[in-house]
Amino acid sequence: MAHEVLMPKLSSTMDVGTITTWLKDEGDSVEVGEAIFEVMTDKIAIEVEAYDEGILLKKYIGDDESAPVNSVIAYIGEAGEEVPDEMPGSTEEAAPAEEKAAEPEKAEEKTVAAAPVAAKNIRATPAARRIAREKGIDLQKVEGSGPKGRIQAQDVANYQEKPAAPAATAEASSGELIPWSGMRKVIADRMLNSKTTIPHVTMNAEVDMTKLKELRGQLLPMVEEQTGNRISFLEIIIKAAMVALKSYPEFNAHGLEEGIQRFDEVNMGVAVAVSEGLVVPVVKNASRMGLSELTKSVKEVTQKARDGQLSPQEMSGGTFTVSSLGRSKVQTFNPIINAPEVAILGVGGMYDKLALDATGEVKTISALNLSLSFDHRVADGAPAAAFLSLIVEMLENPMSLLL
Repeated sequence: MAHEVLMPKLSSTMDVGTITTWLKDEGDSVEVGEAIFEVMTDKIAIEVEAYDEGILLKKYIGDDESAPVNSVIAYIGEAGEEVPDEMPGSTEEAAPAEEKAAEPEKAEEKTVAAAPVAAKNIRATPAARRIAREKGIDLQKVEGSGPKGRIQAQDVANYQEKPAAPAATAEASSGELIPWSGMRKVIADRMLNSKTTIPHVTMNAEVDMTKLKELRGQLLPMVEEQTGNRISFLEIIIKAAMVALKSYPEFNAHGLEEGIQRFDEVNMGVAVAVSEGLVVPVVKNASRMGLSELTKSVKEVTQKARDGQLSPQEMSGGTFTVSSLGRSKVQTFNPIINAPEVAILGVGGMYDKLALDATGEVKTISALNLSLSFDHRVADGAPAAAFLSLIVEMLENPMSLLL
């Protein structure tokens, strides 16, 4: 009997997986534990191994195509075994009994969308049809991303009515359409969800880096001797944020449908730019670490991110995130919250400016801006301002971080 190959659920937030590449073709032999495809989820690609041995008899989706988790995407069995021509669950006949029973009731509802949604000559999964009915979307207008143009749940969920295209003009220039796929698709979905479901508020504050530069200069040889790594301003800023979170625990939390989940420990997310986009590895229990251990841990996860070697566990469980543009000319920006977290701290690039010292003399100092974006459902402006101000005070008097 042929064995089903299912789209795996690799994280708690994963509903749909995207095949980045198949490592086996139909007709190839497969051994238990052998990688057969690579799936993109939560911004990283993971190889998935076979649980059965035999011949890869059928693949129902191709490279850069998606399917809901736990759906059948392939079969492994003996040569010559018969398997379905169509992906199981991809036709109307495969819909659950309760969904079919609901069809007459839906047909009786005198809504504008009822007739086109029920069109039977459209290739769509049961889940896609259900979402279309709930949202009143005409499936005939939705472009399917599945095999042979089959409409999937994600296609309906992402559908937006397109305005009529303007008439072409002689001045129109040619270009390239790059489809949403792989990591870029995951990032796009997550950023859209965060910005449209979380009321963002961003506050900015400037830090005088004079004393922090002096402290880093003193710590450099000591930390490098202990860990082999050079401590950067990022690790010191992360340390200050974690100390401040002890006084303002409402920002070390998740905003969930059922309420606000606060955490005792800080699992620090560190945004890292990679060639395909942006990933956020997590340093677990970072609030327990001193500056040397924190430096070592941050360097390790950021390097693994750049090498594409992060595991799902190393990208999950974050409770607060820091995103740094420290080596750029950007002075301030509005970071997007890494949902379900309730806050993120953006770090701009350092710059020189003129300032007055205690005697009224003009001097040149180094400064940088911090940008705190927070979920206004969870916290109000006053505690957010106090939280950000505390971080600034500690960075301008950084010896307090060593106490």
